[in-house]
Amino acid sequence: MTLPILTALPGERRGYLDGPCGQIHYRSHGDGPVVLLVHQAPWASIQFRHVLPAIAALGRRAIAIDLPGHGMSDPPAQPGIGIYAEALAAAIAQLSPAPAVVIGHRGGGLVAGHLAAERPELVAGLVLDNAPFLSSAARAARAGRFPDDQSIAADGSHLTDRWAWVRRVGDPDWSDETVHISVLTYFMHGPWKEHGHSVIPLHDFEADVPRITCPTLILASRTDPLFDSGARLHGVRSDWGYAELPGGPGMVLDRPAEWLVPIRDFLAERA
Repeated sequence: MTLPILTALPGERRGYLDGPCGQIHYRSHGDGPVVLLVHQAPWASIQFRHVLPAIAALGRRAIAIDLPGHGMSDPPAQPGIGIYAEALAAAIAQLSPAPAVVIGHRGGGLVAGHLAAERPELVAGLVLDNAPFLSSAARAARAGRFPDDQSIAADGSHLTDRWAWVRRVGDPDWSDETVHISVLTYFMHGPWKEHGHSVIPLHDFEADVPRITCPTLILASRTDPLFDSGARLHGVRSDWGYAELPGGPGMVLDRPAEWLVPIRDFLAERA
């Protein structure tokens, strides 16, 4: 199988904007009302490479950023969901003439949701794609669960070790292409530590949820370990939309057409 290199897709534009931690790197497709996509840890904007053109085809400007400390964005002095949300606010302020629809995947959903709670004037609609809706006890149990080690081995075994780790704990349906990009993206974060996994258990999303006032869609993937979070979240906010996806956390990567079905319907209501 021929694997892709980490480069732009046809029609994609890349750029940088100024954020609270320095430069924020982003990818953009299309024109129209902005849809801002927020990746999970420890990925980057490359996670949305297959869906950016599809969202653009709906008459939207699809933008995916690298959160601070991820991809090609500058690292934060002190990582946290709050500073990540400030980066989203900076992106919307500089790239969108009107409030944006924000789509957050897993930990990126916490960032998107926190932005919607803190800065409601910036968010026209919110999609929480398998966002972890965890109790304080569950968050405590999750702390330190994903160790971070970007040490480089002289024989290159750090790459095969990471590949084996992703295959062991990641979505079993992930293609070789997706694992390949996952491994390379992980080591692109630079000499600072990857912050995304470590800050998720520290954030009390239960405090954000009651404050979110924009139209919101919950996505729950049936084979994602976070699947039950969707039902719990909908139990608290029954006024929000809810849709189940047939796969796991890799649907946006390897099954983009199926992932897009509820997204397309949600966007159509936000025309």
